[in-house]
Amino acid sequence: MNLKDIKTEEIKDYIQQEKDKGRSVKDIVKEILKVRSDVTLLSHDPVIGNQQIIDSLKQYQK
Repeated sequence: MNLKDIKTEEIKDYIQQEKDKGRSVKDIVKEILKVRSDVTLLSHDPVIGNQQIIDSLKQYQK
């Protein structure tokens, strides 16, 4: 499956499929982040996560 071509809504299913094959979620997410500019990994800390969202949105405001 080409990660560049799948819809954003399908990423969760892709992660589950790859996880079922025995791959670690960490490796799968790293792979997705390498090829997708529309995906951001957020911190589990709500304050840091909110700042990451703001920073991500700022790059598209130009």
